[in-house]
Amino acid sequence: MSLITLRGLSSGAVRKVRRRAVLENKSMNRFIVDLIEKDVLGKNAGKPQAYNDLDDLIGTMNEADVRNIEKSVSKQRNIDRELWK
Repeated sequence: MSLITLRGLSSGAVRKVRRRAVLENKSMNRFIVDLIEKDVLGKNAGKPQAYNDLDDLIGTMNEADVRNIEKSVSKQRNIDRELWK
């Protein structure tokens, strides 16, 4: 295994990498290695990407939560006929 040192990264880039690593529950090193392998080496190219954006919510909502969400979203489902003329 090789060692690479990155110099000249802005503090903003470091913050974003750290944030993304935390979101993916990975160390910064693992996140960067995975990023290089995916983007540079093309690993997983052509394979569908699995999304788990809402996984933490599955099974946590009660009936009242569902009703509140459906009530809020129902307003967005109305079609404005004037916009579609």
